[in-house]
Amino acid sequence: MIVERLYTSKLQDYLQHKKDEDTLYVTDLVRCPLKVRFEEQYKELAMSEVFAPSMLLGDLVHSGLEDFLKREFNAEVEVEGEKEIPVNGKTVKIKGRADAIIQQNNERIVVEIKSAKGDKGLPLEHHKAQLQLYLWLFNVRKGILIYVTPDRVTEYIIDQPADEVGVIRLTEETLRASKAPRYQWECKYCVFKVICPNRKS
Repeated sequence: MIVERLYTSKLQDYLQHKKDEDTLYVTDLVRCPLKVRFEEQYKELAMSEVFAPSMLLGDLVHSGLEDFLKREFNAEVEVEGEKEIPVNGKTVKIKGRADAIIQQNNERIVVEIKSAKGDKGLPLEHHKAQLQLYLWLFNVRKGILIYVTPDRVTEYIIDQPADEVGVIRLTEETLRASKAPRYQWECKYCVFKVICPNRKS
């Protein structure tokens, strides 16, 4: 009963998540561009990730921490934002959804929540880049990257927003798929590795 409802909810969220041709999400800019393409081409494979228990666990951690931030910090949660940038003679819309934004001492702070199987190498480069993109998107100077792992719960201050030149470069790389995979380790965890010509492991 409960498990069925959880997975039905996850599937509905996935099916509602649509974007037009000239839109990229912040998360698209910090992962393999081929995966972004394959999610549109091979929807059945993409949907299989929706049902991975690790993804569900991450969602539940997000939900619990977002409720805590609302209660304790009066945070706005799942805050949506968008900006338009010029890329190769056309306009591309960059959209994103911050986990939370809190107000403290007249300063807005973006909070990005991450769950992980371990705490080696924290904070991870692509998580820092994602938060820096959110800082740019929401015109905020400071963010907190919070990790929940089996070994610890910890947070990192990120206070260097991405700049527009860097965002344009990432967008170009994503649209051209010129850097695929973006990180060497991505292939190991990618559901599309069974069809990908750029597979590294």
